Amino acid sequence: MIDKCMVTIMDDEVARAKLNRYINYTEAVFREMTVYPPNNPDLSSKLQYNLSLARQYFEDSKYYFGRGDFITALICIAYCEGLLDACRNLGWLKYEWGFEGRG
Repeated sequence: MIDKCMVTIMDDEVARAKLNRYINYTEAVFREMTVYPPNNPDLSSKLQYNLSLARQYFEDSKYYFGRGDFITALICIAYCEGLLDACRNLGWLKYEWGFEGRG
């Protein structure tokens, strides 16, 4: 019979590995993305605000990851991804996720 503590340790190891990959993919997106700011100053301002929020969520994710709080780290990185994807869907960013096309 597997000890409950052992299951928790295995879950933490899996979460740590997945979050580490997710953080690395997101870091690559920030490094390699191309920004296409809209001509409209109000929309351009919204793009910059959303990018700022995405970066803050990314930094928060790394902070919580380092503290071993994998649930909060995952929530933060998911918010970051959502903001980046929304901006990409509006045509303001161009990038590829490292995990796209992978099973």
